[in-house]
Amino acid sequence: MEFGRRWALVVLGLSCSVSCHDTTAPPAPIVYEPSWTYKCVPDEGCHRSAHPQPGANSSSLIFPSLDLCRTVCGRFGGLWPRPVTAALSTQTVRIHPNFLRFDLSNAPVETRDILVEMTHVATQNLIDECDGNVSVVVETPVVVYITVKTTNLNLTLDTLEQYRLDVQSKESNAVIHIVAETVYGARHALETFTQLVSSDKLDDGEYRCGLRLVAGAKIWDQPVYKYRGFLLDTSRNFIPMDDIKRMLDAMATVKMNVFHWHATDSHSFPLESKRVPQFTRYGAYSAYEIYSAEEIRELIHYARVRGIRVVIEIDSPAHAGNGWQWGQEFGYGDLAVCVNARQWRGLCIQPPCGQLNPANPTMYRVLRDLYKDIAEYLPKPALFHMGGDEVFLGCWNSSEQILTYMESRNYDTSVDGFIKLWSEFHEKALNMWDEELTALGQEEKQPVMLWSSELTQAHRIQKHLSKDRYIIEVWEPINSPLLVQLIRLGYKVVSVPKDIWYLDHGFWGQTKYSNWRRMYAHTLPRDPHMLGGEVAAWSEYVDSQGLDTRVWPRTAAVAERLWADPNSGAIAAESRLQRLRARLGSRGIRADVLSPQWCAQHDQHCV
Repeated sequence: MEFGRRWALVVLGLSCSVSCHDTTAPPAPIVYEPSWTYKCVPDEGCHRSAHPQPGANSSSLIFPSLDLCRTVCGRFGGLWPRPVTAALSTQTVRIHPNFLRFDLSNAPVETRDILVEMTHVATQNLIDECDGNVSVVVETPVVVYITVKTTNLNLTLDTLEQYRLDVQSKESNAVIHIVAETVYGARHALETFTQLVSSDKLDDGEYRCGLRLVAGAKIWDQPVYKYRGFLLDTSRNFIPMDDIKRMLDAMATVKMNVFHWHATDSHSFPLESKRVPQFTRYGAYSAYEIYSAEEIRELIHYARVRGIRVVIEIDSPAHAGNGWQWGQEFGYGDLAVCVNARQWRGLCIQPPCGQLNPANPTMYRVLRDLYKDIAEYLPKPALFHMGGDEVFLGCWNSSEQILTYMESRNYDTSVDGFIKLWSEFHEKALNMWDEELTALGQEEKQPVMLWSSELTQAHRIQKHLSKDRYIIEVWEPINSPLLVQLIRLGYKVVSVPKDIWYLDHGFWGQTKYSNWRRMYAHTLPRDPHMLGGEVAAWSEYVDSQGLDTRVWPRTAAVAERLWADPNSGAIAAESRLQRLRARLGSRGIRADVLSPQWCAQHDQHCV
């Protein structure tokens, strides 16, 4: 070490003797920063230039950034999901949010409040393209004229979501016309409008960012499926409200319209009930891991502004443990059985166990109070998910109270006897839900959702569940015949095949991971009873730390399948999905990577 130090001093001394007293500084080395351009190649996508300092090129298909190239390149540019029809210019015009105006004079007065909120979201999304600072200012006026034909603000399975979007621009101004039947169609059009805009980050040694709008566009669009859902489980691991909202932001970006909130399970009960505070007192992981009534209402409104309907699920009669274990202490008896049983196998699908006690009439009174709270949370007309899967007959069979009750009802202890008990539970639960909605002024009976189960098998379902009242969410694997069988029986169905659209698969046991290409390739039947599909984010092995990359961009692949159901495959879609990933990143969603970066810069070179 001493020897090395001496040599260092000698070298320093030599250096000083040569240059310290030389007043003529050597010329600074010339450093070339890479300044790639991108070319739009028909039927392929965007390719990076061959040289980092390309010469001048007057071609209209050469762009200074990859995002800008993707925004205009190809039949659908950078739009996700792809619209029904689109004609896009390859020219762009500079715009700035400060000179953007929305004209709502052709929208009914009743719709304007929510439309104003929708325009605020769209404007913020534009600003986010430049990471919050659009520093290249141009004064080109941009006016968005929004025409909405109906006053209806209800968000239902029958809501009309189609829209027309027309972009015209000159050197002096840009005009956008949006025409939609409903505010939700207009919202989708606003989302498409923001996707016709790209950042233009100038490579001039300073950080400067501007926005460019596609100079001309004509788009007509509508979804193929009514129900385009995303399920988030907040019971296995608590997900903070800000993270849930971030999922809603991403859903809105890809035009998904149902947030299925699996709010409770046997693990925890984080959903506040004003009428039954014991649910969270005994069921929440901590005092800080509770969704308050105010937060729930605010989330539902937040979703609505983004064209998303919130479907709250209170799973029952199974998947009900922690949060229900206080009955004895309050003199109510056992509200649930098998709760937290140590020898859990045979009593539930996974620990901790818990199933509601259908032999205890007080359980139904408590459940009714919970339904009252849920009915007050959900906007009219309410869509509620009652759970209904993975009932373990062995759990009920272990309760003397339940067996005695079954005997009094002349139910034997065979599978059929327990099926009758299970069916009776759902009948009582549905009647209570109907009564609570009626008390709130919803006279027409609303459908409710149930998971597929032994109760919904084709040979059994018609005896126990009315096709007019229940929507069945089928989570069986893609090779199961149940989905088609239920459609043929006249039941409305939603598909969430566990072996392909479950995001937790590949992270535990022998389950197989589905990449976005596999998820994109799966198709659903075209039938009036086929409402749509859903991607499920069960949270046994994910929390807020890894949520974004677990969910996105894979869920976006299903979003396009449900919106557009295209005939083309994943290869044709990848360039647009790369653009979507960049867009999600600008909006604060940390979507997972799709490919090596070189492949992302050279579309279809890595297929």
